[in-house]
Amino acid sequence: MLNPYTTSGVPGKQSRTTQVRHDDRLAILIERAAMSLGVDKSAFLRTAIEREAIRVLEAQSRHVLSQEDAEQFAAALDTPPTPTPRTLDAARNYWRRVVHAD
Repeated sequence: MLNPYTTSGVPGKQSRTTQVRHDDRLAILIERAAMSLGVDKSAFLRTAIEREAIRVLEAQSRHVLSQEDAEQFAAALDTPPTPTPRTLDAARNYWRRVVHAD
Protein backbone atom coordinates (compact mmCIF):
# COMPACT_ATOMS: atom_id res chain seq x y z
CA MET A 1 0.00 0.00 0.00
CA LEU A 2 1.11 3.53 -0.72
CA ASN A 3 2.26 5.63 2.23
CA PRO A 4 0.28 8.90 2.06
CA TYR A 5 2.47 10.52 4.71
CA THR A 6 5.57 12.65 4.48
CA THR A 7 8.99 11.27 5.44
CA SER A 8 8.39 12.35 9.04
CA GLY A 9 5.33 10.10 9.20
CA VAL A 10 3.01 13.05 9.81
CA PRO A 11 0.58 14.17 7.12
CA GLY A 12 1.62 17.53 5.72
CA LYS A 13 -0.59 20.32 4.49
CA GLN A 14 -0.85 20.03 0.71
CA SER A 15 -0.36 23.70 -0.22
CA ARG A 16 2.26 23.54 -3.00
CA THR A 17 1.75 22.67 -6.64
CA THR A 18 4.11 21.53 -9.37
CA GLN A 19 3.08 21.29 -12.98
CA VAL A 20 4.53 18.56 -15.12
CA ARG A 21 3.93 18.17 -18.83
CA HIS A 22 3.89 14.62 -20.14
CA ASP A 23 2.53 12.55 -22.97
CA ASP A 24 -0.44 10.21 -23.15
CA ARG A 25 1.72 7.14 -22.55
CA LEU A 26 2.88 8.45 -19.18
CA ALA A 27 -0.63 9.62 -18.26
CA ILE A 28 -1.97 6.10 -18.81
CA LEU A 29 0.92 4.57 -16.88
CA ILE A 30 0.33 6.91 -13.90
CA GLU A 31 -3.42 6.29 -13.91
CA ARG A 32 -3.01 2.51 -14.05
CA ALA A 33 -0.39 2.47 -11.28
CA ALA A 34 -2.47 4.71 -9.01
CA MET A 35 -5.60 2.66 -9.66
CA SER A 36 -3.78 -0.61 -8.95
CA LEU A 37 -2.76 0.76 -5.54
CA GLY A 38 -6.19 2.17 -4.81
CA VAL A 39 -5.08 5.78 -4.48
CA ASP A 40 -5.72 8.91 -6.52
CA LYS A 41 -3.14 10.22 -8.98
CA SER A 42 -2.04 13.04 -6.67
CA ALA A 43 -1.26 10.68 -3.79
CA PHE A 44 0.56 8.33 -6.15
CA LEU A 45 2.64 11.11 -7.67
CA ARG A 46 3.50 12.69 -4.31
CA THR A 47 4.73 9.37 -2.97
CA ALA A 48 6.65 8.47 -6.13
CA ILE A 49 8.31 11.88 -6.27
CA GLU A 50 9.23 11.75 -2.58
CA ARG A 51 10.72 8.26 -2.88
CA GLU A 52 12.77 9.23 -5.92
CA ALA A 53 13.97 12.49 -4.37
CA ILE A 54 15.11 10.63 -1.24
CA ARG A 55 16.83 7.96 -3.36
CA VAL A 56 18.69 10.58 -5.41
CA LEU A 57 19.82 12.54 -2.36
CA GLU A 58 21.01 9.41 -0.58
CA ALA A 59 22.88 8.24 -3.67
CA GLN A 60 24.55 11.64 -4.03
CA SER A 61 25.55 11.82 -0.36
CA ARG A 62 28.29 9.23 -0.70
CA HIS A 63 30.74 8.03 -3.27
CA VAL A 64 31.29 4.34 -3.85
CA LEU A 65 34.70 3.48 -5.22
CA SER A 66 35.24 0.75 -7.76
CA GLN A 67 37.66 -1.99 -6.73
CA GLU A 68 40.39 -0.43 -8.90
CA ASP A 69 39.78 3.07 -7.47
CA ALA A 70 39.82 1.70 -3.91
CA GLU A 71 43.15 -0.02 -4.53
CA GLN A 72 44.66 3.16 -5.99
CA PHE A 73 43.36 5.21 -3.07
CA ALA A 74 44.79 2.77 -0.52
CA ALA A 75 48.13 2.75 -2.33
CA ALA A 76 48.22 6.56 -2.30
CA LEU A 77 47.56 6.55 1.47
CA ASP A 78 50.29 3.96 2.04
CA THR A 79 52.85 5.89 -0.03
CA PRO A 80 53.22 9.46 1.20
CA PRO A 81 54.53 11.93 -1.37
CA THR A 82 58.16 13.02 -1.33
CA PRO A 83 58.41 16.41 0.41
CA THR A 84 59.25 19.31 -1.89
CA PRO A 85 61.95 21.84 -0.99
CA ARG A 86 59.23 24.37 -0.20
CA THR A 87 57.58 21.90 2.19
CA LEU A 88 60.89 21.19 3.94
CA ASP A 89 61.56 24.94 4.35
CA ALA A 90 58.09 25.44 5.82
CA ALA A 91 58.65 22.61 8.30
CA ARG A 92 62.03 24.04 9.36
CA ASN A 93 60.50 27.51 9.83
CA TYR A 94 57.69 26.02 11.88
CA TRP A 95 60.03 24.15 14.21
CA ARG A 96 62.19 27.28 14.68
CA ARG A 97 59.20 29.48 15.65
CA VAL A 98 57.03 27.11 17.68
CA VAL A 99 57.99 26.27 21.24
CA HIS A 100 57.16 22.73 22.24
CA ALA A 101 56.82 21.51 25.81
CA ASP A 102 58.80 18.32 26.23
